[in-house]
Amino acid sequence: MDTQFGRFIHLWLTIFMLGACHVTFAEEPDSLPPLPKLSFQQSPAAIRAQVRDAYDAVLAAPRNAANNGKLGMILQAYGQLEGAEIAYRRAHRLSRSQFNWIYYLGQVQAAQGKCTDAVTSLREAMNLKPDYLPAKLKLAECLRASSQWDESEKVYSGILKDHPESAEAYYGLGKAQAGQHDLHAAIDSYHVACKLHAQFGAAHYALALAYRTLGADQDAQEEFQTYEKYKDSGPPNPDPLLEQVLALNHSAAAQIRLGFDLERAGRLQEAAEAHERALQADAGMVQAHVNLISIYGRLNQLEKAEQHYHQAVQIAPNEESAYYNYGVLMSDAGRVEDAEKAFRKAIEINPSHAEAHYNLGVLLEQRGLLTEAESEFQGAVQRQPGYRLAHFHLGRLLVNRKDFSSGIRHLQATIGTDDDETPTYLYALGAAYARAGDRETAIRYLRQGSVAAQSHRQFGLLTSIEKDLKALEVPDLPRRD
Repeated sequence: MDTQFGRFIHLWLTIFMLGACHVTFAEEPDSLPPLPKLSFQQSPAAIRAQVRDAYDAVLAAPRNAANNGKLGMILQAYGQLEGAEIAYRRAHRLSRSQFNWIYYLGQVQAAQGKCTDAVTSLREAMNLKPDYLPAKLKLAECLRASSQWDESEKVYSGILKDHPESAEAYYGLGKAQAGQHDLHAAIDSYHVACKLHAQFGAAHYALALAYRTLGADQDAQEEFQTYEKYKDSGPPNPDPLLEQVLALNHSAAAQIRLGFDLERAGRLQEAAEAHERALQADAGMVQAHVNLISIYGRLNQLEKAEQHYHQAVQIAPNEESAYYNYGVLMSDAGRVEDAEKAFRKAIEINPSHAEAHYNLGVLLEQRGLLTEAESEFQGAVQRQPGYRLAHFHLGRLLVNRKDFSSGIRHLQATIGTDDDETPTYLYALGAAYARAGDRETAIRYLRQGSVAAQSHRQFGLLTSIEKDLKALEVPDLPRRD
């Protein structure tokens, strides 16, 4: 989140802050900084035209705030932050009541590590639009980055009064508290962030570091393991204004990244459109085809999803993700044979594909091929030891064939995280102990499952757990001779 545009530096557009291109702007009013001198001759034709049009619009009307701001957005989209900063300064001076330009100015200053300037710009932006959450989060982040821990904590606390659902704000609050050496408070904040978004990799990592500092090595190890599983994941933090900037980057890689972020935020139709734009820029971008198999599948547009599958494997016959995504698509469509074939192909290409092993195991279990299913679940957990769903299915199969010790060991591996699945896993573990004849331990886990089901408002499951608990808690009647 700190350097969202840094990754675009490598993209096609090369704009140097040197050399003459059009004019030097000696005639510009002193109140406006001179435009950057741009050179973009080495860029693809479409991008050259895009930048040239924006630049020429400013030349034609140098005191038009919207034209200057649009140029800044395009430069920012391609990672040219120094030029974007100049364009945004010009736009803001020409229209000081416009929120967008001062907000974008703060963003590019923050991305360049100019924390003091960014804080000034973002505070001014918030005076214009106090309720824009992304601006508040960026301000708190900049204060934290410049070691203004107390000020950062105050901003994060203010955010949480209005947005108690913000996992990002709890994470930032924890970082600010840790910066002030209040690790116990930081741990509490990180825990809330992880509860709000169980796949928040950065929060799990920060929690692990805090535990390690306090000497809680076992807790730290568990959090490090969770981080490894989710290190590339985080909560969606929609920023409509930033999305407008990203959409201006017409390179295929940038559109795929935008599509990924939109998909993660649940905005599937927009995600599909971004990926289609990527293919317009580069028809051979196989990753766009692969992603669209999944996206169109979730949109229930089966025909489009299949088209992109065929295009993906035509471009890259050994692209395992294409076969895996197609397997999921076929499984959801009830075309079991096609799904099984696709998962087997993904495994043939990459035997370490844990998700393909798991999904193939599910299909085999549904067909009653329990030995083969067990083998696939074993393959999944061997290749991804933290794969909870695979542990759960494998544990159930083992318990059903009365291998209680092995089954319980796998079910134990499912309960380390508190999320919507935890009540079900606790219930299964309690039931396994009951079947193994360990009533005391069974009752303990069923009670934990009851509390978790209540917490997650899973009242149907709660009824089932309470019924089993009631049966187990009845004392054994004395036998009559």
